[in-house]
Amino acid sequence: MSRIASFTKLERQLVPKFRESMGLAESSADVQKFFVYSLLELVNGVLAGAGEPFDVLYEDVVLTPQQPPGYALSPRLANHPPLAAALRESDLPAILARFAAVAGNRYTYLRKNPEKTESKIYHGTGQAVR
Repeated sequence: MSRIASFTKLERQLVPKFRESMGLAESSADVQKFFVYSLLELVNGVLAGAGEPFDVLYEDVVLTPQQPPGYALSPRLANHPPLAAALRESDLPAILARFAAVAGNRYTYLRKNPEKTESKIYHGTGQAVR
């Protein structure tokens, strides 16, 4: 029986901040941004013990709520040997899917209810507050 690595400790550290960010998101663009930053932090934590430094970029992660598993990793990132190994041999795909599910639900909610977003931006005046 092979041993499977687990990143749930890292997940538990990031979830409170991630959920708070999702609650504060006022638009689908905010959801995308908070999701990507959270996943970058997660992936950097996974790669921290991998030896050589590797720059994970904002463009390497995309929220795709309409397509399973709800996120996409760039080929550059997904094919990076230490991360590719973690994706094959750990619970990392499940953790990424959980983050994507929360972000996808918030994204869908905000896309279906634009009046809530506009009320936060315009504060009922019809004009953006500066």
